Amino acid sequence: MYGKHQWKGREVEGRYSDMMTFFVRDLNHNMRSTYGLEVKNLNEYPHYYFTIEYMKKSMKDDKYLETLRWILDESNSVVTIEASNETVDTIKPDLFNRCHIIYRIADPYLEMLKATDTLSIDAGWYRVHQVTKCNMMEISPDNYKFDEEV
Repeated sequence: MYGKHQWKGREVEGRYSDMMTFFVRDLNHNMRSTYGLEVKNLNEYPHYYFTIEYMKKSMKDDKYLETLRWILDESNSVVTIEASNETVDTIKPDLFNRCHIIYRIADPYLEMLKATDTLSIDAGWYRVHQVTKCNMMEISPDNYKFDEEV
């Protein structure tokens, strides 16, 4: 939800698609007892999702990382964090190993490919990951229409 710091809804991206999720773009600094999250009980949500904007803030201020660790240590909830080529190498090892990562690649030319074409990501010399476009999840703005304010 654009313009919101925290909201809830069903996840529509990645492997935890369709789970009730608490999304976080920024902390509510007035909610100290819940590490800045507008939740009453951590186990209220099986999945917490932290946006790329949140992760960029965590590069500058450790209190953002404390919130992630609090969820991981005090609940059985899954934590997803977004990463990009700007942030992935700054993710602390404990969080890299304990969180589900959605790695975002911005490339407008993907829309030009046919469903039967292949996306190939080169990760190094003879290290290639490939998927046909028709086997990828496709998410559009309409998928987010059921998100709610908290």
